Amino acid sequence: MDIREKILDIKGLDISFRTTAGYVHAIRGIDLELHKGETVAIVGESGSGKSVTMRAAMGILAKNAVVNSGTISFAYRHDDGTEEKVEILTKDKKWIRTHINGKRMAMVFQDPMTSLDPTMNIGNQIMEGMIWHFHMPKEEAHARAVRLLQEVGITDAEARMKNYPHQLSGGMRQRVVIAIALSCNPDLLICDEPTTALDVTIQAKILELISRIQKERGISVIYITHDLGVVAKIADYVNVMYAGKIVEKGTINEIFYEPKHPYTWGLLSAMPDLDTDDARLYTIPGSPPNLLHEKQGDAFAPRNKYALVVDDKAQPPMFRISETHYAATWLLDERAPKVEMPPELKARLERMRKSAGISAPGSAGAAPAKTSSERSGSGKAAGAEERSGD
Repeated sequence: MDIREKILDIKGLDISFRTTAGYVHAIRGIDLELHKGETVAIVGESGSGKSVTMRAAMGILAKNAVVNSGTISFAYRHDDGTEEKVEILTKDKKWIRTHINGKRMAMVFQDPMTSLDPTMNIGNQIMEGMIWHFHMPKEEAHARAVRLLQEVGITDAEARMKNYPHQLSGGMRQRVVIAIALSCNPDLLICDEPTTALDVTIQAKILELISRIQKERGISVIYITHDLGVVAKIADYVNVMYAGKIVEKGTINEIFYEPKHPYTWGLLSAMPDLDTDDARLYTIPGSPPNLLHEKQGDAFAPRNKYALVVDDKAQPPMFRISETHYAATWLLDERAPKVEMPPELKARLERMRKSAGISAPGSAGAAPAKTSSERSGSGKAAGAEERSGD
C-alpha cells in the first residue's frame, strides 16, 4: 500500500489548440502523479508537450487551448493542517490566480528576462506576491524579501532590492526568479528549463540551490527539461514524453540504466560522452511529427528503426515492466521479436552504472512485460513481425 501523500494527480489529460490551420492535438492522454517531497522530471524534445502539461496544471493555458478530456487533482494543506483537494480544470482563472498560482503552486520559467518586469525593481517584484496573497504589510514583506534573496545566495541583498533586472547577471536573475517563486511558500515548485540560458558552472549552482531549498522546506518539484544530464542529478522519477504522450516512466535508475523504449534509447545515446570511441554525436533521425495531422499508430514509428508492422496500425499500450516502470512500445509485447538496445548504448550505460556505484538489476527488471489492464482489447492487435524499411 502506497502511504506517500499524493499532491498532484493528472489522469487522461487531452488538450488541443485552435489555430488558423486547424486543431493541433498537443496533449494526447497524459497520466502523471507526484507525491510530497518528490522530484519528478519530464523529459523530451522541444514540442513534445512538457510545458503545456504543466501550464494546464497551473491553470495558465493559452486562450486558444481546448481541454478535450481529463482531470487534474491538486491536494494541499491549509495553515491549520486541514487538507483540501481541488480539481484544477473546473476552476475559473480568477479563483486559480487567487488560491493556487504563486501561493500553492509556483513556476520558475526558462528565461528570467521574459518573466521579470523590466520596469520594476526586484524588491517590489518579490514583495508583490506576498502582499497580494497574504495582505502582508509592506515592511514585513520587504524584510521577508531580503531574507529570500539571502536564502537563494545573493550577497548584499538589501542593496540588490533596489536593482532592476538588467543590472543583474543571468545567474542572479534566475536566483531572483526562484526567490519570487518561493515567496509564498508553495507546496509545488515547477521548474521549466531553469538552467538552459546559464553557463555550466552556474547551472550546477542553481540545481544545488533548488535541491537544498527542497530538502529544507519539504516541497515537491517538477523539472521540465530536455537535458538528461540535469535529470541524472536531481530526479527521483522520470516521465519521457513524445508527441504529447508519456512513452516511458520509471525511477531514475530504471530510465537511465534499464530503458525499454527506443525513443529513450535515442535520448540517452544523444548525450555527449567523453569515453566513447565514436567521433560522431548521435542524433535521432527525422523530426517530431506535426500534430496538426495525426498519423495512425505509434507517432514515433517513422523515426524508429526497430518499428514493427503493428506500429503503423495501432498505438501501443503502456506495458508493465516493474511496479514502477512502464513503457509504451510494441517491442514489449510477448509476440514481438527480441530486440536489445544498441550495444554502444549498453556499454555506455554500463560505464555510467559502474561510475555511480550502482549494481546490476535483479530479476525484477527482467520480468515479462504485461499490458495495463486499463487498455482493453489492445492485446488483440496483430502484426508483431518487423516492418520492412519504408
